[in-house]
Amino acid sequence: MELSWVGALVTFQVTFTELFIAATVIACIAYKNGWRSAVIGSSLGVAAIVIIAFALGSLATHIPIHILDWVSATLLLGFGLFLYSFAGKPGVSPAPEFAPEFSMPLARPVNVTGVTVAAWGVFAEGLEIMIVWLGVSLKEGMAVASMGVLIGLIVVGVLALTLGRVGIFEKIPPRYLDCLAGTMVTAYGIYFLYEAITGTAAALP
Repeated sequence: MELSWVGALVTFQVTFTELFIAATVIACIAYKNGWRSAVIGSSLGVAAIVIIAFALGSLATHIPIHILDWVSATLLLGFGLFLYSFAGKPGVSPAPEFAPEFSMPLARPVNVTGVTVAAWGVFAEGLEIMIVWLGVSLKEGMAVASMGVLIGLIVVGVLALTLGRVGIFEKIPPRYLDCLAGTMVTAYGIYFLYEAITGTAAALP
């Protein structure tokens, strides 16, 4: 039973971290390009992860985990640098960015760039969750791995609703959200790149 809780804790920690990063990216896209773009892009990213997860399910014993780590590290590093390019754009005004067109972000038209960035972010972060979920599933079973992911989803969902109600993201200029998301994504990409290079990524508890 101890090993089961360890496995669930591992997947919970990764799920919480990755979803927190993804939520930051999605919030940034929502307030820059509207919630429609963020929701559509996020849905596409989730759909891609689900398809890959089902495809890898039957091939799990034949595909080394470290190969997925190389792919995810590349995605995260590229995505982080992409976000930094937005944060460092000259001529972007800080505080006034949320007035008043950001008061009704749901009514804004769909933006292709926003959809693409949201899909990319969710896919990159979801890939990390899938990697760890797959590794724990192979060692301790699918139920244990899924339990940690489910708890992580619930916790992040509650936090997202709470922060959304108090309007915390509306008080932060989008360029700072870009910088925050870029820093978190890039740091995690470097971490997974290190694990892929050293071959320690598959060494789960």
